[in-house]
Amino acid sequence: MIATRETIPVYRLYGENIAMHGNAVQEPEFFHLESIPSRSRLHGMHIQPHRHANLFQLLFITQGQAHIEFDDRQFTIGPQTLLTVPPGTVHGFKFSDDIDGWVISLTDDHVREILALVPRLNSCLDTPLCVPVQNHIARQNAPSPTPSPDQSQSPTTTTTDFLIRQLVAEYHGHSIGRLFALRNIIGLLLLEAGRHGELHRDGRLSRQEQKNAKFRKFQNLIETSYRQHIALAWYAREIGVTTTQLNRICKDIVEQTAIEVLHNRLLLEAKRILIYTDTHIQQIADELGYQDAGYFSRFFAKKAGMSPARYRALYR
Repeated sequence: MIATRETIPVYRLYGENIAMHGNAVQEPEFFHLESIPSRSRLHGMHIQPHRHANLFQLLFITQGQAHIEFDDRQFTIGPQTLLTVPPGTVHGFKFSDDIDGWVISLTDDHVREILALVPRLNSCLDTPLCVPVQNHIARQNAPSPTPSPDQSQSPTTTTTDFLIRQLVAEYHGHSIGRLFALRNIIGLLLLEAGRHGELHRDGRLSRQEQKNAKFRKFQNLIETSYRQHIALAWYAREIGVTTTQLNRICKDIVEQTAIEVLHNRLLLEAKRILIYTDTHIQQIADELGYQDAGYFSRFFAKKAGMSPARYRALYR
């Protein structure tokens, strides 16, 4: 049977199907780092075509080769290559036995927040990118995914190489300002990839890229308006589509309806306020545009699987 976009599995991380989690509580922030072999060896070095609903990934190959499938494109890459995988992109990998490198996974919300001051980069990162960096580095100095804490940048180390080392050190460390450092290092990696994408754009967008651009615009509108509880018809008009088309775009890219995308943004903000502040439930409801605290609490419980008070107690 030939797989279609509708039959391609949707995962959080590869092998972790959304359906298996049900209404499991999610952390309001999500960032994950692991070596490429750690997961791929569990699957015979072959990651079957799949996609992620709301997850943006960066892969950095330091050793070995990878045969890549990006939607309808297939190609092979070697060491010192940075890959970006936007949400909704069908992708698969077949790795050589000596593969090494890193996979960085973070929510699309997190990506947009990191790049809030450089919105042009968002559109550059809507498409999968393959960024070769081997032309700028001596091959024998390729980094190992287990750098020592005192390892410093050598004269032949690329910016990407150096940033990956710093990211690994911060991720596994416990220094003050760790989350701040991780956010900013990821921002610089996204900048490196986005600049490469901008340089190689030819101005033509495929149908899938057009959908991604419309979805990105929807997300940006949500970011400025989600507290106002505006009808979906307004968002659709601003984007230049019908509400039916907007729902199809959202289902295609993140496996959610448009209203679910909007509600998930409200839920994310509620979780952050509950965890990081002592704001009363009534005040949270007011801040998020709910006149009735009871209605807000019922909305939160339905989406998160527990009451706001229980969530705060569990994650504080």
